[in-house]
Amino acid sequence: MPIGIFIGNAIGGGGPSGPTYDPDYQAILNRATTLGYTLPSASVQTKQNTLLINMKADGVWAKLDVFYVFAQDGGSAFGTLNWKNPNANQSTLVNSPTFVSNGGLMGNGTSSYIDTNYNPFTQGVNYTLNNASIYFFPHAINAGNFSGAVTTENRMGRGTSFNQRINAGGLTLATAFDYTATINAKSIHRTNSTSIDLYNGSTSENRALNSVNVPNTNLFIMRSTSIYGSHTCAAYAVGAQLTAENTNFINDWNTYKNSL
Repeated sequence: MPIGIFIGNAIGGGGPSGPTYDPDYQAILNRATTLGYTLPSASVQTKQNTLLINMKADGVWAKLDVFYVFAQDGGSAFGTLNWKNPNANQSTLVNSPTFVSNGGLMGNGTSSYIDTNYNPFTQGVNYTLNNASIYFFPHAINAGNFSGAVTTENRMGRGTSFNQRINAGGLTLATAFDYTATINAKSIHRTNSTSIDLYNGSTSENRALNSVNVPNTNLFIMRSTSIYGSHTCAAYAVGAQLTAENTNFINDWNTYKNSL
């Protein structure tokens, strides 16, 4: 067997007749198989592998701590895996968010949400007090919050609000920001100790907001304190601030999502 072919198959894990994937994507598939989860279809696997490769090329992958892709056709369990480390921070589906094939997970607005099992205070690597980001990629937008925790340091909520915050304790914005109903990536970035950038897709606004502390609690999807969301979440990411990489990240995601 030629050496090049042997090495390629060994790394990708596809075998002589199967696909050769990026090792980090193969690790996700391997973990899902070990847990007995239904894998996405072959075509979606290929698209997800391409997404991961593109994120690496654009400098996004290296800056993330966790990344969950709920929009796929393998089922809700496969979506709970953390792509950055499939053996850690597997999310928990609380009160059964509804799985929408190739769409994501939908909250009910009253009790269902996703616990990432990622605590940025104890587990943050790229996410730090003055350099942090949170992304919510929607499949459908309804009402309520996109992201938060049981405490008040972090919050991303639908509509115009003074309460959009990241690492900000109980502080609020002096000027409200509107996370619109447009189906595009919603993100919030802590760029320094005194200000944040908030995005609807690639459109951003800056706000003054001092950093106070990193929350010592798990981050939630479609829940903040006691306010829940009824959105359908297609993907979710947390890591260092990505203002320079934001447009490429969104393009990588849209290429994947629009192909499903």
